[in-house]
Amino acid sequence: MLAYVLVQGKLLGTVPSVAGYQMYMVISGSMQPAFDTGSLIFVKAAEPSDIAIGDIITFQGSGGAGYLTTHRVVDINQGEKLSFVTRGDANNVNDPKPVPAENLVGKVSLAIPYLGYILGFLQTRQGLILLVFIPGLLVIVLEVRNLMRYAKELSKEKKEGDKGVLSA
Repeated sequence: MLAYVLVQGKLLGTVPSVAGYQMYMVISGSMQPAFDTGSLIFVKAAEPSDIAIGDIITFQGSGGAGYLTTHRVVDINQGEKLSFVTRGDANNVNDPKPVPAENLVGKVSLAIPYLGYILGFLQTRQGLILLVFIPGLLVIVLEVRNLMRYAKELSKEKKEGDKGVLSA
């Protein structure tokens, strides 16, 4: 299943996801001690109105930038437009700009330490070979071996059956 999720994400150019949770690797230490660099986080899409102070959210950078950030909500601005004031747990100051509600990707539900490093490697060419091609080759070799055994047993049974037949 893991191979399917990773290959699907790689081929389609999408974020790997499982059961509605998008998977991301943490690349900085700004959220320590909540999770370390290299952790794999599972992010579930959420409505902005469901976000509360203390939630850890993933959001797009301001101005439509392609990078994502995952920080804790420390305040909510309910003014004309809903926005979130965020801060990394390891940081002493809030992020410079509030996060507009439309930049919300989702809420972090789970973090697994260091698994992100493994999944990051598995999305490389070498990792794909290790995850898909080597196990596939192993299955083929084992099946060929089983077929050879089966053919040998059939040949042996046929020889024994031929010995039991008397010629006239």
